[in-house]
Amino acid sequence: MKLNGVFRTTAIALAMAFSASGTITQNTNWDAYGTAFTSDPLTVGDLTFSGANLILGPGSVYNPARGLFLKNTGFGDVTVQVAGTHSLLGFNAGNMNPTEGPVTFTVTTNVGAYIFVDAVNIALNSGPLSFFGFEATSGEHFTSLSWSARDGTGVTDVQLGTAVPEPGTWAMLILGFAMIGYAARRHSRGVRSTIAAA
Repeated sequence: MKLNGVFRTTAIALAMAFSASGTITQNTNWDAYGTAFTSDPLTVGDLTFSGANLILGPGSVYNPARGLFLKNTGFGDVTVQVAGTHSLLGFNAGNMNPTEGPVTFTVTTNVGAYIFVDAVNIALNSGPLSFFGFEATSGEHFTSLSWSARDGTGVTDVQLGTAVPEPGTWAMLILGFAMIGYAARRHSRGVRSTIAAA
C-alpha cells in the first residue's frame, strides 16, 4: 500500500517474507535479557530506545513468549531513533493489556511522518506476536518509530536493512546504461568521420 505517493508499507505475516525483500543489517531482540530494567535511553547498534526501561521476558508475571522492550509505567510514548540510511524497518510487537484496542504507531522518515493504527496480538501467557514491516521508497529512509505505551505494548526483533530494487528499477538502469553507450558510440563515430573528411 502506498501512502501519500511516497511511502510503501506492508504488514507482512512472516518475518521471512520481509527478510527476502532486502538485506537485513541489524536485528535487535531481548531474548538473552530475561526480565530486567535498562538505561533510558538505550542504544543498540543504529537504534536508540527512549521512553522505556523494562525488558519483560518469559517466566515473568505476564509470561510473554519472547522478551519485549516496553515502558515500565505503562503511560507515555516510546521512541526508537534510527541512525543511518535504512530503507527497511520491521518489528514484532505484543500487547500486555487484553482490554486495550488497536495501537497507534508513528513511523518517521527523512521525508515525513506516517501514522497507522492496527491491532496487536495479546502477548500474555506466550501469546503470538504481531509482525509489522515497512519499506521506504527510493531516496527515503527511516529516522524513528514511536508508539503509545499506555497500551502496555512492547517490541522485539527490531530489524533494519536495505531494500533490493524492484525489477522495474533494474530494467530502467540497464536501459539507461545502454542508451548512454549507444550515444557515446555514435558520438565517437561522428568525430572520426569529421576528421577523415578534413
